[in-house]
Order: sequence, then C-alpha cells, then structure tokens
Amino acid sequence: MKDTLVIGGEEFTSRLFVGTGKFANHQQMEEVLEKSNTEVVTVALRRVDIEAKEENILNNIPANMRLMPNTSGARTADEAVRIARLAKAIGMGNWVKIEVISDHKYLLPDIL
Repeated sequence: MKDTLVIGGEEFTSRLFVGTGKFANHQQMEEVLEKSNTEVVTVALRRVDIEAKEENILNNIPANMRLMPNTSGARTADEAVRIARLAKAIGMGNWVKIEVISDHKYLLPDIL
C-alpha cells in the first residue's frame, strides 16, 4: 500500500508543509526546504515582490515544490479573500492557506 496524501486530486508523499516566514535569509530557507523533502511550501503574499529580480523570495523556492500562498496580515475575512484573489491573479494557483488575525496585538506593521 502506497502511503500518500491526496488533496484536490494531487498526490503527495510528504505530509510536511513548511512556511517561509521564520528564516534568517532566503538562502537558509532554500537549504531547509530542500533538506526537508517537503512538497508544499506556504508563503505570505505580502512577502512576494514579483518585480524584484534578486530579492524575490520565489526565486529561492525549489521548482518541484507546490506553492501555497497564505493570507498572513489579513485582519478580516474580506481582506483574506482579497489577498487570496490577488495570489490567484498573479499565477499562484487555487490553493491558499487562510490566516485572519483580528487582534492588533499580534500583527506586524502593514508593509503592503
């Protein structure tokens, strides 16, 4: 019996999903992602600068990994939906990790 995780018709051999928010730099993140054997990587859309040539976090996510944008920083459900739609519009697919934190105590300064 094959031990796979199936989500939306896609099969994964790893159940580990790794986020990109806690690394010292993009190179460290890339190294950890490769060594972890994860197949799904979450990234906050607010951290993505699609116009940046060198400092674009997406450049350091291995191509064989499924990108799952998250709505980190959203304070309401409406904001989360808007962020998810932006992620889809820039080609990040239909998957999204929803994060809504309405308590301002836990929020970072708005950088969008």
